[in-house]
Amino acid sequence: MASRFAASPTSPNRAKSQGPVAKQKPASLRGSPVSPRSEQTEPDYLNDDLLEEDFDEASPPYKYQDQSGLSETDIEDAPLRRLKTDFDDTLRRLVIAIDFGTTFTGVAFALPKSHEAGLNEIKVIGDWGARMSNSLKVPSIYSYSPAPDGQQQWGDDLSPDAVTMINTKLELDVQDNKSDELELILQVLDGMKDLNFNYVRASGGYPEYTWKSPDEIVADYLTKVYHAFDQNLQKKIQNQGIRQRLTVDIVVTVPVDWAYRAKNSTLRAIRSAGFNEQNFPNLHDIIMVTEPEAAAIYTARYLKKEMQKDFLKVGECFVLCDAGGGTVDVVSYRVTNLEPTLELELTGIPYSSKCGSAYIDTNFKLWLRDILGERYFQQLDQNNSRNRISTISEGRRMRFVIKQFDALKKNFFLKSAPMKIELPEPLKNISIAGKVNLGELAITSEEMRSFFDPCVDGVIELYQGQLQQIERQGRRLKNVFLIGGFGESRYLQAELQAALKFRNVELRRPDTSWTAVVRGAVIHGIEKSNRPNVIYMKTCPRSYGIVLNETFRGSMFHLEDRYTDPITGDMKAQGQITWLVKKGDLILSDEGRTSSKDFRVSFQGTVEADERKKKLSIYEYEDDDLPDRFQNAREELKEVAILTYDLSTISLDNFDRAENPTNKAVYYETYLTCKMVMSGATVTVEILWNDTELCKVKIEDVGRKSSTRSWNNVRPEALPHRGHPDAHSTSSFELPGSFRETH
Repeated sequence: MASRFAASPTSPNRAKSQGPVAKQKPASLRGSPVSPRSEQTEPDYLNDDLLEEDFDEASPPYKYQDQSGLSETDIEDAPLRRLKTDFDDTLRRLVIAIDFGTTFTGVAFALPKSHEAGLNEIKVIGDWGARMSNSLKVPSIYSYSPAPDGQQQWGDDLSPDAVTMINTKLELDVQDNKSDELELILQVLDGMKDLNFNYVRASGGYPEYTWKSPDEIVADYLTKVYHAFDQNLQKKIQNQGIRQRLTVDIVVTVPVDWAYRAKNSTLRAIRSAGFNEQNFPNLHDIIMVTEPEAAAIYTARYLKKEMQKDFLKVGECFVLCDAGGGTVDVVSYRVTNLEPTLELELTGIPYSSKCGSAYIDTNFKLWLRDILGERYFQQLDQNNSRNRISTISEGRRMRFVIKQFDALKKNFFLKSAPMKIELPEPLKNISIAGKVNLGELAITSEEMRSFFDPCVDGVIELYQGQLQQIERQGRRLKNVFLIGGFGESRYLQAELQAALKFRNVELRRPDTSWTAVVRGAVIHGIEKSNRPNVIYMKTCPRSYGIVLNETFRGSMFHLEDRYTDPITGDMKAQGQITWLVKKGDLILSDEGRTSSKDFRVSFQGTVEADERKKKLSIYEYEDDDLPDRFQNAREELKEVAILTYDLSTISLDNFDRAENPTNKAVYYETYLTCKMVMSGATVTVEILWNDTELCKVKIEDVGRKSSTRSWNNVRPEALPHRGHPDAHSTSSFELPGSFRETH
């Protein structure tokens, strides 16, 4: 591998490491660590009533400490004063920020007085309930195991034998990657013991491993987060009438390059958890902001305020590196204004990679399996099989080991002495020459580096990509801001600082780096009217779909829908509904929601060209329980548009020629695509053949009742009435003998 400090181009999206490999760096490249984040305690601010008190508009000067800046406690202890008795609460609004992370989750809020945020207005939740550690973030862990002693089974209040769901956020982003999706399926089967009947029976109705999807697990976890937030808010705003009248904005943070499906799942989970109109009747906007953008907003202002000097100047660029548990995001900004408020402009392309601290744990588990061997490791990680490491769940024994490893990981630096980990029963008394002595596992500094280095290399590659972008613009980089949980690693700080020295770049990390993202998200929400390119998250008010005849599969379709296609001779399932846009789907203000469905059309190719003309209906459904068969849902669906397409103008030579195996009749077939785009209040549907548009229709004002809406580009007099034999999905469900649409 090339030197991690080389300036040669590197790929921003780095491939996954094949395994930990120890590397020896020249002494000249080993940097000294910067000051680690000091432990802070959360003050008791929950007795302050924000409806009777307000933040002082002129707070005393911030205390100057060092490069790391103000502590979490300094900000939380900002002085308060009593409001005037004529305070009009209707002018206040509530801004809530949710930073759902791979390993930890944070929630913060503010009741701002204006559209310009003050750092001392932000309150970060630190009370997560009884038996919690009650720090400024809560572990992103959930368990469905029984709680014999009343444990909450989430965060860090877990029963000793709980099987925990971990790293679930990363599972939201694997569905578009087939290899990752296959790995996820195999790990789920491992956890469920391949659905072995004896295992199911032995569980007594309480399976250790959940059958729920990642989306459902995240929703269940965030429901607990919401209840904890709500309890905090009730202590702040005791008058529920005033709370009901508050205008509410919710800000959701996501990684850079987060796929649409992952964003959609995140929004659905957040709304399902309780952050919705039912609990906040005046919910105005849900806003999305990337994690590094939110962190940059807060960190730059924080350091500028606390350092009492202009280390940033107009026109200068800096890089924000958000090193979290799952992903590491880096982004570059140029300072466009310093006064009266700090304003930033995105420069270059943000980069993201899955090289966060969770992958250090995976590297450690791989090494541990090699040390212990399969027999011992199987006893330690009972969810492990098929020679794989479980990255989505942990049992009691593995959690016991990882808890010790986490403590070592946080304090590890280049010159750390050899470390020890105690193995649990039944491995408490085993010995392996040179590595394990009576259940005590030894880890050398070199081995610890081998766990870290693949992830550290990924971080430095991301930084180098941003550096190259800035230099190609003829600018010079002077500052790198490092935040996030992984950013607190002394080893990462030292290695990154050593790389920066070659360019005379300063590494800066505030004491509040762990909560920089959620604090910056609150600022972003407060100042939404003043910020450019704010991304709003809306949800589709209804579902929209089409009805097709699908290739019959006994495990998927009802027998009563089965029929034999007279043209092709194939067995088909009649009238199956495909929902292209579902109620509650995410619609981003900066891009439309696009989905598509390929379907096959077959025809006999006679001289009658009309057999190649067809209509496809678009149906709307208003409830959440989506039907999948037209036969028993026709009275519930609303036909809101009809597309008419014509293949008669295309030569038969462009279609596939086939023969019915039963009657030997020749027929032709081709594939079409129904593409649906929802943008704002408009749904656009088109049918494509080889990327050529055959027809298009627009459904306007989808937020209104269907009886008051209309669609464009279709003449009403040309539309078939319900039951017309030319309509694909007719009420009588007649199947024209000369033409079929299938998938």
